[in-house]
Parts: sequence; structure tokens; C-alpha cells
Amino acid sequence: MNTMQKTIGLFLTAALSTQVAFAATTQPVETRHAIEISINGNGYAVDKNSYKKVRKAIGDAVTNDVIDKFVIYGYAKEGGFSACVEDRPSSNPPSAAFEKFVKQLNAIKPPRKTTGYGINRVQTCPALPATDTSIRPKTVFVEKSDESKQCEATSGISLTDMQKQLTDMVVYSSTKKSDGLMHITLCGAETGMLNVYEIAQTDLEKAKTLGFTEWVEQQ
Repeated sequence: MNTMQKTIGLFLTAALSTQVAFAATTQPVETRHAIEISINGNGYAVDKNSYKKVRKAIGDAVTNDVIDKFVIYGYAKEGGFSACVEDRPSSNPPSAAFEKFVKQLNAIKPPRKTTGYGINRVQTCPALPATDTSIRPKTVFVEKSDESKQCEATSGISLTDMQKQLTDMVVYSSTKKSDGLMHITLCGAETGMLNVYEIAQTDLEKAKTLGFTEWVEQQ
């Protein structure tokens, strides 16, 4: 190998090493434009202070045109709700204002003993079917653990992602619910939060084969 070939080889090796190092340190651009939010009482009444902070954050985002869509999935018996908010469609990647809103939600830390709180990024807020009861079949509710962990606000499976498991079924509503059980207060332990879906009663057995169980509102 002559001197010129050696020089070219060293140059290409150095350039490749630089590209690999740059790729390793560059953070991927977040392209998911929507956030699923759930705040519910975990066997107790939902923490009022945290609930107000979540509502205010969403209200401010609506007022300032930070979010283009706000969909309520459902309300919890102990107070709180499950919802989805979406960035303006013209933003790609998500706007700086939307990312600031997400950080604001992440900064809210409800007491784990009383309140379940989770945030999940999704591509878009799903469209729920029409609620005309005259054409809706008899429905039931099914549930499965969202696998969220205490001290990890963004952990767990989102309502949207888990809904994909209910293949070939119409989902009439979806929400986050507490399993109503006592759970040890410990970072990394289960939160006891469930993803609950309303489906046609005729689809119940099929849902069970997919790992879901029938859910009944606790009195």
C-alpha cells in the first residue's frame, strides 16, 4: 500500500469514527404529538392539590393554543379523570410550547399513597365512536393492568397502545381505574392502575383470550 492509499484510509477511518460518535450522542427527535394523562384516586379520594395543578396546566394550554385537541376518556369514582391532549397538527416536531407543557405535567408529583398519576406519549389521540345508545349493542367493561410503577410517572402501557390488543373489536370508551387494593408504597412497586375498556358483550370471551378480565364498578 502506497503513501497516498494509507492517507486516504486513515482519513476515511477518522471520518467514520466521528460519524459513529456523533450518532451515539445525538438525541432522537420526539415525534409523538399527543399525551395521555390519568390522575385517579388510588383507593382514596384523589389528591385535590395535584388534581388542580393538572387541570390548570391543561386549561392554560387550551387558552394559549398550545394544544389542539382535548379528549376526556372517563372520570374516576374517587375523583380525577383520564384524558388525551394533542399538539397542533402543524407542529413537526412538537412545538417548544408543547414540550414545556409536557415538562410541567411531569413536574406534578401527587402522593403515591392516595393518587395514581401517569403520563404516556402516543402518536395521536384516538377518535372514540359515536355514543348514540340507539345503535350501540349491550356492552361490558374489561380490564388489564397497565403495568405502571410507583415513582415512574411515564411508566406503564398507554390506553391507546393497549387498545390495539383488542383486535377487530369496537371500543366504546376507555379510562384508567384503580384496582381498589392496598399496595405497598415503594418506588418500583405496582401502582394498581388498570386500563379499562367498554366493548360489546358479544366480544367478552374473545377479550378474555387476550388476557383481559371483566371489570365491574366497585361499590
